[in-house]
Amino acid sequence: AKTEEKAYKSINRLKTAIGVDYPVLLAQFGTSNKSQAQKKLPMLNHVISYPTTIFIDKMGKVRKIHTGFNGPATGEKHEVFKEEFDAFVKAMVKE
Repeated sequence: AKTEEKAYKSINRLKTAIGVDYPVLLAQFGTSNKSQAQKKLPMLNHVISYPTTIFIDKMGKVRKIHTGFNGPATGEKHEVFKEEFDAFVKAMVKE
């Protein structure tokens, strides 16, 4: 089982690998109880599911909140998810 420390190390490795120079929040770890995430993200009226991705633009404005994940086992839904996710991120980076 992963520890929270290992999770942060994985996050930091990914940030380094893809050149992320801004903070990444791990709002919850090791439980399905959403209260921990709710405490770290009080501006959300509730946390629906995991993962929850909050897209914040260069001006600090929340542009989109995406909940859940369509993994490879969902077939076409996964491909559509990847295309839409990538297109949105690329558009934000260009702004």
